Amino acid sequence: MKIADLKKNNDQSIYRQVLDMNEIDENCTLLCKAIARDEAQYEDIKLKNCWTQNEILFHDSQLWVSFNELLQMNLIREVYDQSSIDHSENLRTMKIIKRNYYWSSMRKTIDWYIQNCYVCQRSKTSRNKSNDLLQSLFISEQWWQNIVMNFIINLFNSYNYNAILTVICKLLKERHYISCIIDNEDITVEKTAKMLLQWIYQTHNLLSFIVFN
Repeated sequence: MKIADLKKNNDQSIYRQVLDMNEIDENCTLLCKAIARDEAQYEDIKLKNCWTQNEILFHDSQLWVSFNELLQMNLIREVYDQSSIDHSENLRTMKIIKRNYYWSSMRKTIDWYIQNCYVCQRSKTSRNKSNDLLQSLFISEQWWQNIVMNFIINLFNSYNYNAILTVICKLLKERHYISCIIDNEDITVEKTAKMLLQWIYQTHNLLSFIVFN
């Protein structure tokens, strides 16, 4: 097979990029030397179908592509972004590239490119169940059965307190402000429960629903 045969069906610029990169790629040089020594394998690459012609590396009838991710991405883009290719066609893209080019783990590289393709992500139909409309939280008709509470922190010390626990009844919008101490911007569930028992439960009995921001 002559090099000219490859040029007929390939874009000249990407073909030239592959050749130029292979010349300076250290791994390609080591592969060629391993082939010259009739070695069966180089690292995890089997050399049974690899050969060289005029110091150019081939795999079967395909031109070997350097271990350069940017070059491999450019090559995939040349094929995959053509209008004749249906996006998400992994196998077809693989077959077209493999007609003339080859590199180690090329299937993995092509799959990764297609999975991260912006056009594919935009046009892909969502398989998730459609979300229902947001529903308001239930509000009890009894006072102080549903509360919302939140901590206000990083306050200046006042009477040895540095935070406030706000507790609001969702029905009445009545509220309690409970002064407290939070060490290192942290407070335990146990301390919070004790404050609720002391300031809320004793006054308004047990709660049925709590929202904590």
